Amino acid sequence: MEALQDYGMLLRWLHFLAGVMWIGLLWYFNFINGPFTNALEPDVRAKVIPQLMPRTLWWFRWGAAFTWLTGVIYAYGVIARSDPEGTMHWITETQRGQWITLGFVYGSVMAFNVWFMIWPRQQKIIRATIAGENPPEKAAWAKTATNCSRVNTYLSIPLLFAMGAGRHLGELGGELPTNFFVSAGIVTVIGFAVAWLFIHKVGPSVGK
Repeated sequence: MEALQDYGMLLRWLHFLAGVMWIGLLWYFNFINGPFTNALEPDVRAKVIPQLMPRTLWWFRWGAAFTWLTGVIYAYGVIARSDPEGTMHWITETQRGQWITLGFVYGSVMAFNVWFMIWPRQQKIIRATIAGENPPEKAAWAKTATNCSRVNTYLSIPLLFAMGAGRHLGELGGELPTNFFVSAGIVTVIGFAVAWLFIHKVGPSVGK
């Protein structure tokens, strides 16, 4: 326990470092790469995808893995266990613990999507593209990967608020909002709205 506390700052820095890699590439895929790839001619796309996607997806999935792992070790192996009233008290009764737990839930869904939904289907798409094949399942693979990536993008904005700013919400609003679940719901709805604007309005129009 003492050793983990001694290396707490290192864990936190690694968590931020991996998180920047992960969320940065997630936003790249959804705000930039999607509109760009859709605008390419099929023969150009066949050349670009095998060169671009394996590299970016490698950083993407390992960024997700290290973000999740270092976050769990730091939050629940260091901070929560240092609460003299116990881990569950920190999770349920402290503002910091509540917000980080919300971020943990969102981040876990996102990491699951990366490793078990997006990456397996992208592997199939890349292999088919390299082989010059167009199997009937390819459209379904792409749709599932895209939808899961969109879900992650929607979750990423309230996730970042929960991890970085949620514990300060009471300071900004005095005693309001008094209910954590109300606060979390409001933040999530606002985050989803911002993500929708970025994906569907801002992203496709930038650079034109």
